[in-house]
Parts: sequence; C-alpha cells; structure tokens
Amino acid sequence: MPVDPITIRLATEGDLAALHAREAHPEAHLAQRHLERQQAGDYYFAVAEQSGTLLGFCVLDCNPDSDLCPELRSLWVYPEYRRLGAGRALTRHLENLARERDFVEVFLRVDPENAAAIPMYIGLEYSPTGDHLLTTYESVDATGATQVTQRHDAVYRKSLRAH
Repeated sequence: MPVDPITIRLATEGDLAALHAREAHPEAHLAQRHLERQQAGDYYFAVAEQSGTLLGFCVLDCNPDSDLCPELRSLWVYPEYRRLGAGRALTRHLENLARERDFVEVFLRVDPENAAAIPMYIGLEYSPTGDHLLTTYESVDATGATQVTQRHDAVYRKSLRAH
C-alpha cells in the first residue's frame, strides 16, 4: 500500500490544538507564540504533515535585527516520526522560502554536544562556521516556573546560491 507523501505548509490556527497537545511544557504555549510571531511578519512557522497527522515543525526567522538572519530554528520531529524525511522536508521548504526572499545563505545554531542533530545538519549541507553564540533559553518546568539557561551554541551556515 503506498504511503502518502509528507507535505510542508505554514502553520495555521487550526493546527494549534494538535501542536499544543504535543508540547513538553504546555503551559509555555510555544506553538501559540510561534504562530503569533508568524502573524507579525518575517517569521515562518512550518509544519510537516502526512495523512492528516502532524509529524513536526520548524521555524525560519528572518528578523533583520537578530544575530543570524535568516535563521533556521526549532526543528522538531516527534520521535515516532523520525527518519521518515520530515526534518529534511521541513528544512528544504524553509530554505526555498529564504531563497524566494532573496537570501543567499541560511544559518542555524546547535548545541555542540547534540550528537543526533549535527550529522543531520551536515547531511543537509550545513557547514560549521567556527563561530559560537551565547544563547539564552527559556523553558517552563512542570510547576509552571520559567527556567533560564545559557550555553554557547555552534553556528552553521548553508549557501543558497548553489541550488
């Protein structure tokens, strides 16, 4: 039996319930915050879908005032859907969107200790720049309290000219 293809599209209000239900810390309302930033502009919140099921999401932040522009952020594929091509499809879709907006490269930052993500990014033709940025992460714990942590993330880039 053939498998339906993975489709990528921008998130909508109709996706919020399903996205919110999968949030590790639902009290943070991360999907809602991504959607609000998308609606404000220069921010693209994409979802991967197959047969009506959301597989994951990713963001392209094109804010010209950010440290990296455009920046691929928050790539997340739900564990049971990994290794099906959703991460690659999300990344390619957002790279094409950046290309359409006349960007010539795209950046991402990743924890240098993330042994799963780095080979995937290299396989997607991202190269380490040698730069590191101090990144502040806010999370909400099980009690609803906001936790702030910082780490030096490695910066990777990909040229959009060769494609």
